[in-house]
Amino acid sequence: MTAVSAIVECPQHPGTETALRCSRCETPICPRCLVQTPVGARCRSCARIVRSPIYTLTLSGYVRAGLACAVGGVVMGLIWGAILLPISFGFVGIFIGAGLAYAFTRVLDLATGRKRGPVVVTFAIAGICLAWATQLLFVPFDVARFGLLAVAVGAYLAYQNLRAV
Repeated sequence: MTAVSAIVECPQHPGTETALRCSRCETPICPRCLVQTPVGARCRSCARIVRSPIYTLTLSGYVRAGLACAVGGVVMGLIWGAILLPISFGFVGIFIGAGLAYAFTRVLDLATGRKRGPVVVTFAIAGICLAWATQLLFVPFDVARFGLLAVAVGAYLAYQNLRAV
């Protein structure tokens, strides 16, 4: 005969009844706090959840990403505006902006040491938006408004290139 597990309260979530226990330390765990591992359901302390180093930025990584965002965004905006100044046809700005945004994601990739995740994507999108704002110093808004589509394409490229895999 098999022993039936007693129904107890989860220590992490009082009021939640559970019959499930950690396969290592036998601590009661509810479905909200269990971690499924190859050897069975475990509590968070036994599962040893460690964030992958590819997603964690150190303080110097944040500083390098911020500098790359600010400097790269301004430089990309200056280049974008200088190219669009003689070419007053705004539709070309979409392709120029998208190409520069792709190059910017590569620069940010190098600045962060090939880190990934939502923080790096946010820095990239902020730099691309800064570049669009910087190009407004050179070209009128009627020409630069097409660049908003380039910002959207650049944000998509940044997400695809720098997202958590």
